[in-house]
Amino acid sequence: MLVCLLVSSWVPAKTPTGAAKSSTTSRAAAEKCGVKLKALETFAARRKPAQKQTTQFSQDEINSYLALELSAKYHPSLKSLAITLEENKLRAVGTIDFDRLGSSSTKLVPKIINLLFSGTHTLTADGQLVASNRKAHFVLYQARFDDTTLPKYLVEQIITAVGRKQNPPFDPLKPSELFYEIDRAEVHPGYVTVYQ
Repeated sequence: MLVCLLVSSWVPAKTPTGAAKSSTTSRAAAEKCGVKLKALETFAARRKPAQKQTTQFSQDEINSYLALELSAKYHPSLKSLAITLEENKLRAVGTIDFDRLGSSSTKLVPKIINLLFSGTHTLTADGQLVASNRKAHFVLYQARFDDTTLPKYLVEQIITAVGRKQNPPFDPLKPSELFYEIDRAEVHPGYVTVYQ
């Protein structure tokens, strides 16, 4: 699930040849992703010593699952989330409603975020999914807020605030234990390979 979470299906992707490819959302792709997630869970529950499994998730499967299965479970501040997969890189595009994000935090930066931003905005985050030794997190390289570049620290605080509003709360920028005994994941153009 973290693979899906660290990742609006219209986000353009790069194919290995560099040609643009649109990610599409479909019920069939979402169901295929769901079946693969269930297979990961089943494998982890029945795994024998030294037994290994590899599973690939396409970008379309992940984006379809995010849009059609998980979006109803997002906190109302997260309107949409889609990913683009490139070699060892990931772009996440989220639409955030800052009026619904709110904050009960007493920390200074979240309070400043609430004072500075209102309405719905698009946050585009480029970075890397680091997933090894049964832990995963997102490393932010750069980000855009609508059409403006914001300081990395501020964007990290926004990403953390949105993650903490989800159920269960998590911080995508801090290492978290991977589900289903997943050991690692590799990001490639258009797909993620998960190793159990």
